[in-house]
Amino acid sequence: MCKNKSQNLEIGVFCSLTNKNPNFDIYCDKISFNENLEKKITEINIAFEKTKREKKWVYSYFVVFLIMSLAMFLFTYKFNDYIANILSKASGKPIFIASSIIIIFICIGVVLLGYAFGALNRYRFDSKKNTEDKHELDAILKLYNIEYDFKISFKDRMLMPTDIVTELKIEKNYSD
Repeated sequence: MCKNKSQNLEIGVFCSLTNKNPNFDIYCDKISFNENLEKKITEINIAFEKTKREKKWVYSYFVVFLIMSLAMFLFTYKFNDYIANILSKASGKPIFIASSIIIIFICIGVVLLGYAFGALNRYRFDSKKNTEDKHELDAILKLYNIEYDFKISFKDRMLMPTDIVTELKIEKNYSD
């Protein structure tokens, strides 16, 4: 966010004044925020709010796919008992076909379980990252007495991406 940043492939991003990695635990008198400040504040707050907004859907998705997976495993168990009773009276090719069907059912149950936990883990990772990013941004801005008022509204449309309307007001406090 600072105009005094530089970067190269060996070090990454560093301060062009000190030639060291930025350290925001220490106040810098020469910091000069550039036009990316508004963009960064907006991006981080949109990601944070979108993650908060997704919570109920992710947990619903998790519960639905978990129930479907458990139902598939229960169905496979019952189907296996049913087929075993029928095949105990016969032998030959039907045993191979029944075993293949049971394996397919188990695979479907595992895939459904993967969907359930995949969505939950993605949400938890995104939530943690977005929360940390927001806290880091707020801490940096607080260090330099910069406050902002961020308003966001989501306009949902059926079968269309969500329109996001934001309003940002940045204020530098010189009282300190």
